[in-house]
Amino acid sequence: MDRASTARRLRICLVRPPTLTSASGLGQDAVPPLGLAYIAGALRRAGHEVSVVDAVGEAVHQYSRVRWHEHALSHGLRPEEIVERIDRQADVVGVACMFSVEWPLTATLIAAIRNAVPAAFIVVGGEHVTACPEFTLTDCPAIDAGVLGEGEETVVDLLAAHAEGRDIAGVRGIVYRAPAGDRILKTPPRDRIRAVDDIAPPDWTLFPIETYIDNALTHGANLGRCMPILASRGCPYRCTFCSSPSMWTTRWTARRPSAVVAEMKDYIRRYGITNFDFYDLTAIVNKRWIVDFCRLLIAERLDITWQLPSGTRSEAIDAEVANLLHASGCRIVTYAPESGSRPELARINKRIDPDRMMQSIRNARRAGLAIKTSLVFGFPGWTWGDVFASFRFLFRLAVAGVDDVNVFPFSPYPGSEMFSSLLASGQVQLDAAYFRSLLAFNDPVHSVSYAEIAGSRALSRLNLTAMAFFYALSLALRPRRAVRLAMALATGDTSTRLTMAMAHRRRRQLAMRLALSGGDGTVVIPALDRPRPLAHWRAS
Repeated sequence: MDRASTARRLRICLVRPPTLTSASGLGQDAVPPLGLAYIAGALRRAGHEVSVVDAVGEAVHQYSRVRWHEHALSHGLRPEEIVERIDRQADVVGVACMFSVEWPLTATLIAAIRNAVPAAFIVVGGEHVTACPEFTLTDCPAIDAGVLGEGEETVVDLLAAHAEGRDIAGVRGIVYRAPAGDRILKTPPRDRIRAVDDIAPPDWTLFPIETYIDNALTHGANLGRCMPILASRGCPYRCTFCSSPSMWTTRWTARRPSAVVAEMKDYIRRYGITNFDFYDLTAIVNKRWIVDFCRLLIAERLDITWQLPSGTRSEAIDAEVANLLHASGCRIVTYAPESGSRPELARINKRIDPDRMMQSIRNARRAGLAIKTSLVFGFPGWTWGDVFASFRFLFRLAVAGVDDVNVFPFSPYPGSEMFSSLLASGQVQLDAAYFRSLLAFNDPVHSVSYAEIAGSRALSRLNLTAMAFFYALSLALRPRRAVRLAMALATGDTSTRLTMAMAHRRRRQLAMRLALSGGDGTVVIPALDRPRPLAHWRAS
């Protein structure tokens, strides 16, 4: 038995803060917190008593104005409502902060938690503290320690040391406040977890997971009762705009296909799940793995759908893989080319070949898969040649039959190589203006430009023009698709990525109008209709 499992049992309260979203954004902010569920599972396996306050899951219909940002809404419980729910006897309060855009909200919440539970050991984890460890503890004196990178082993070791009264300086992979409170210290990084099949499964019993399922809160399209799942960890690539290398390193590790299928079967049994969202950073890297996984799913005859909403590589998706994906129930695949310009792809270290990706997309379309692609406009060094090349690429995507395209403005995210360069040159600073600017990352209407050739308003116009160009051409080439889209928008059907995004955008815009109309700035917006998957998703 390891030392962590014999440590004093602690009372731990895990907190998922409210999310920050834009009224005009196209992204989905309210999804089940898979990372925190993994942490809960690891802590309970270590013998601790764990409770959870999920600010989003416990108030999925509640939005509040954010006074320091005219376009922002906080989604979920207000800070005072969260504090009311925290276990006052907790030895430890753990707070997740995955996205830096939410840091100002989260920092305010943590300060309130410290006032309410002054004796608790407060730990923060997630991508934000991993990217900005010293800043995070300096900016929020209420925090005692931060867990950096992959958290399951680190948080168990950290809390074992805390429970035993040992010096936490011996715990690898953390940032912490020195006992005297006058210094912020980091320990050496921890190696990535290699035995990924031995990690405790996410513990959803502590979360209002049925609320997420019943309200179709998913990153993907609304294909039915949906559950998030993770088949692999990490990404082997080093795109300069991405924070993954600092969070996960470049080690890609996949679980056994049989373990993933067993987890899916468990969710089908427990929650009546009919669709799975794979949250993998880069799901399809190894062809042998995806072939084995698909064949196992086919053999199991589970009668489910699944989708890849977060983006994946094209190298392994040839005709054989595309057909297996569809036969196993996969219905939507997201590709992330980011740009159609070869010089720009080289500058951002996005190691893809546009022609090869187009061939992969054609294979996927012939197999019956729906395709979404994501592009980013406005990288530093952007040229008009890059703009024209991306528009040509959008033309090719429309002709090839791609279903949906998102064109987002570049945002320099902490932990990425581009952010470090902009920070070093003084173009960004970790201040209030910078954190406000991050809300533009999924909002093509309110861009913040770092490109020399276009200001923020011009970048917004280019984002919207690019999407309008793609959809106008795509629907003109396929009139039946235009009819189906019109019917879906009229009936509230959210079984495509576009209609799902538009439905959530309408709800947020309504929330903003009501929040601005008076009162305390907090409103409750009715839920989406129950999922009504189109028949062809399950029959074809």
